[in-house]
Amino acid sequence: MSKFQKMGQMALVVTCVTTLLSGCSYAVKSGANVALGFSEKHLVPPILAMGDADMACNQGTALTPAIMATKDMGADPTRMAVLLYSAAGMCAENKALDAELRYLRASKAGNVSEAQDARVEQKRWAALASERQYAGYQLFAERWQAKYKYTLGDSCPTMRKDLDQTVYLLGMMSGLQAMTNDINSGGQVNVPKDIAAIVERGMTCLDNAKFWGAPNATRAVIWTLLPGADEGKPDPYKTLKESMAIGEQKGVRLSHALYAVAAQASGDDAKIRDALRSYAESRAEDKPVNAEFRLLDSMAGQMIQGIADRYWTENTGVRASDDGYSQFWDDKGTTGDDSLFEDLPAGDAPAEGDAEPVAEPAAEPVKE
Repeated sequence: MSKFQKMGQMALVVTCVTTLLSGCSYAVKSGANVALGFSEKHLVPPILAMGDADMACNQGTALTPAIMATKDMGADPTRMAVLLYSAAGMCAENKALDAELRYLRASKAGNVSEAQDARVEQKRWAALASERQYAGYQLFAERWQAKYKYTLGDSCPTMRKDLDQTVYLLGMMSGLQAMTNDINSGGQVNVPKDIAAIVERGMTCLDNAKFWGAPNATRAVIWTLLPGADEGKPDPYKTLKESMAIGEQKGVRLSHALYAVAAQASGDDAKIRDALRSYAESRAEDKPVNAEFRLLDSMAGQMIQGIADRYWTENTGVRASDDGYSQFWDDKGTTGDDSLFEDLPAGDAPAEGDAEPVAEPAAEPVKE
């Protein structure tokens, strides 16, 4: 066989192998996209309709690696991944809250080492929550800017699908949560602080009424948190109240959770109690819950429960009881949930003022 024939055979083999590999790559990419499309159409709606936020957060933790693996196959997992990262972040947030409540109880009891340990644990979980939320935000921002050829926060994309608009809302809120949790962690994740301004501008791209008042409520919270952000803007608490009315009517109470966040950050007892009472009233039996978005309503309720538990623990050493959203320890005629202590031996029930809170450990105090 001549030298030229051998070279021709080699070229043919290379061409065949390349074609086969390209075909395999195309098949893998197509299969991954088909699987994601099926999930978005048939799995996302039932997930959004479920009312168990704890189950959703565990799903997010378990399924996110599998969904993200499709990105290496050439598929686009953004819509699914943003939802899952948001849910997984809530799992870590709940762990951070439990550690913070342990810190508050140890502090009140004067147990310095326990308080220090709890604060370290809290910051670790806050950092993990921030990492997950920031990953979701980055994935969303990268994909949306490439897909719609625009800069996030500078203009508005033309999103015709409801799912795309919902992902946009969740992506924006994930960015804001990532920044907040990074602050709580002591800056371990280094989330850019300009995300708040991007979110404030970007939320104007969504229909406030369609999305339960959440876009304007998010903007209003940022107005209360960022110095100078409220310049030329409406009164933030009036905006929050208006958004809460929309959310209550539509059956998704994200605006109530955002009002509670703003109230907690203000440190104003009257605002905190008003936020908790407003949420309790919105959950009356005659109030609707949006059947399509029970999960988001449940996640909002979990956020408010965390704020209520923190508020009660700071002041009494225990979490909020079932009626702790509308009745408080110092209300006239209210003595707290005495049934908690019925089975304790005499003298074991806690007395007011047993111990002064310990001083904050060397680490900077967590900002809300």
